[in-house]
Amino acid sequence: MPETRLAFRGSVNFSELAEYARSRDWAAETPSAHPVPGTEPQEADAYVFAWRSGSHGTARFIDDEVTEVQFIIFQGVESQAQAALLSNNFPTMTYEDCLDSLAGDISDEEREKSLETLGAIAPRDYDSSVHEAVSKGLDGNSSTIRSAAISATLQLSWTELRAPLMRVATSDPDPNNRAVASNVLHALP
Repeated sequence: MPETRLAFRGSVNFSELAEYARSRDWAAETPSAHPVPGTEPQEADAYVFAWRSGSHGTARFIDDEVTEVQFIIFQGVESQAQAALLSNNFPTMTYEDCLDSLAGDISDEEREKSLETLGAIAPRDYDSSVHEAVSKGLDGNSSTIRSAAISATLQLSWTELRAPLMRVATSDPDPNNRAVASNVLHALP
């Protein structure tokens, strides 16, 4: 099923997003007026709200408390059209925007945020540009950048990231990064 992921730039007010959903005639699937704790393993530290969007699609809003990334996943044949409409009403970014940011001259804090966001919204199928950006992050000059890249690796769960992650697990100067990278290695397929 086609899927399109967008991250919100900054923080989105859920009430405004819910009002937008009502105006588009999306049908809420979450039995609550607000996001609820995620039920999927990768959503363990996130709050989620789901709608039926369009004629044969879904929209899932995810507020990840650990990475501090708020994003939405559209699934279905209308996913790109739904994403474009949302982007006309809310400041959003695509994974390509994250890649452009990471290619630029940005602060370490911006690099960390871009890596966390990239892990959340990049395609779930392997993409060489994303692989290159995350691999560079795993070799980053600061512990926090490498930590953000480890998080992105976990979210993407690509076996192609095993080799660069192994370098972190065995030789990162930060013992926390080594431990987390080792745990992520065991979680990768």
